[in-house]
Amino acid sequence: MNKKEIKRFVLDNALNYDGKANSGSVISKILGTNPELKNSIKDLIPEINKLIIEVNSMGPEQQKDEIYELGGKFEKLKKEEKDKTPDLGDVKNIVVRFAPNPNGPISLGHCRPALWNWILAKKYNGTYILRFDDTDPKTKPPLKDAYDWFKEDLDWLGIRPNKTIIQSKRLKIYYKYAQKLIYMNKAYICTCDVEKKRQLLIKSLKCPCYNKYQTNRWKSMFNEYTEGQAVLRIKTDLNHPNPAIRDWAAFRIVDDHEHPIDSKKNIFGKVKKSKVWPLLNFASAIDDHLLKVTHILRGIDLSISDERQRYIYDYFKWDYPKTLYHGKLLFSGVKSTSESKKLIESGEISGWDDPSMGTIRSLKRRGFKSQTIINFIKEIGINRRDVNVSMDTLSFFNKAQIDSNSKRYFFIENPKKITINGAPELEISAPLHPTNTSLGYRLLNTYKNFYISDKIEDGVNYRFMHLFNFKDKKFISMNIDKTLNSKIIHWLPISSKLISVEILMPDGSIKEGISEQNISDLKIGEIIQFERNFFVRLEEKGEKYKFIFCHK
Repeated sequence: MNKKEIKRFVLDNALNYDGKANSGSVISKILGTNPELKNSIKDLIPEINKLIIEVNSMGPEQQKDEIYELGGKFEKLKKEEKDKTPDLGDVKNIVVRFAPNPNGPISLGHCRPALWNWILAKKYNGTYILRFDDTDPKTKPPLKDAYDWFKEDLDWLGIRPNKTIIQSKRLKIYYKYAQKLIYMNKAYICTCDVEKKRQLLIKSLKCPCYNKYQTNRWKSMFNEYTEGQAVLRIKTDLNHPNPAIRDWAAFRIVDDHEHPIDSKKNIFGKVKKSKVWPLLNFASAIDDHLLKVTHILRGIDLSISDERQRYIYDYFKWDYPKTLYHGKLLFSGVKSTSESKKLIESGEISGWDDPSMGTIRSLKRRGFKSQTIINFIKEIGINRRDVNVSMDTLSFFNKAQIDSNSKRYFFIENPKKITINGAPELEISAPLHPTNTSLGYRLLNTYKNFYISDKIEDGVNYRFMHLFNFKDKKFISMNIDKTLNSKIIHWLPISSKLISVEILMPDGSIKEGISEQNISDLKIGEIIQFERNFFVRLEEKGEKYKFIFCHK
């Protein structure tokens, strides 16, 4: 994308928003119309920001003249957003479900199906079911706290499920339908060696277990067979072109596990654990029918589930729900749930809300807004395409939410003292925001001694932001003078009222420094911008003020 094209986007944004373009909004618009730029947008940011400064200095008439001169056409934006919700036709009272595994808190990847199911439910006057798929206690053991975390995070996103289902509490229901399929001769217990069975399925051959009497073998899964010795399989077409569909496994034995909901004590005080567990495709198929799910929003990587589950639906003469597919939402640099769990257990990261994580709990802690996540998910839509983005992209969306209301303050990292000879003694009133005057001002008292973090070079003109110009540590003038071409730096007056600050960064490092006394007015949880640095969220007030990095 060339400079001319970028400038048209900037001008259009400025004209729609009282003459002031916003970087987050401009980037969002560029990505919305040019999705192929998602991975290279970072390279365009310097040019975008440069053009925003240029355009924002113009009056509205000049902005209009410029956009017409560049071949663009200004049209006032309509207030309503473009609706990217899939058209389900003439349907009402749909039932959808969001079915996460609670082996960790809700992640950014979860947000795509969680939010789009909610959008569909609202549009079509439907029912939204939160269903915890927690019947894999071996490879994806659930976390006890995650059940509540999901509910809290969904509520933060504005999602209020009509019903919550926990699959591990419904094992008897799954057993009942498994027995029905056995009696119908549509399922069997297989005790073959795993590799031997795999080879038979590849060759479309039945194993010796296929036609054996199954009732006693089913009972033996509960009281005789041990883990790995037996699985219940659904009978399918052994000539199906995909070997993964042929006689797929529906139940397995798990002898040793720690499940926070399943483990119960009997009347003798002994912990009794369930032994026979349904696999995802079986439990999901039964629940979707019993809960009257009408539309399934499913990851494209799980499309094979449709074919597997349709055998059960056909055997029971049930109607299969309509299925929509979505691709994965992949964030570069964000760890998977299993990776994160290992790092937490090893103590390498502090927990599920650690700033390096891609969880909603982490983003909330850093200062991301729920509307940011909602806007982002709406923008990428719902389709079969995987979406690969960086956290920088999400930051652009969040900046559009917080920039206009985030107060500005000075922060000096690794402060160095400097004396400006001839500097006047002043009490200045600095704006708390460059454009939002409703936020007010803050007072700073100065004389000639300052803290700075920048390196000062001889022969170079500098300007203390909101203050004065100087050169070679000598005062020049108060007013902004473009002819001086001064380099703007931030500063703090040397004073006993300055506040020590600590900022937790995403990589776990700590930035230490000082800030102005005015930050004492902040409330815990408030998001501000340290001028010329980054946005932060206040976590703790005390001898040191502790912040957490949000984004630039």
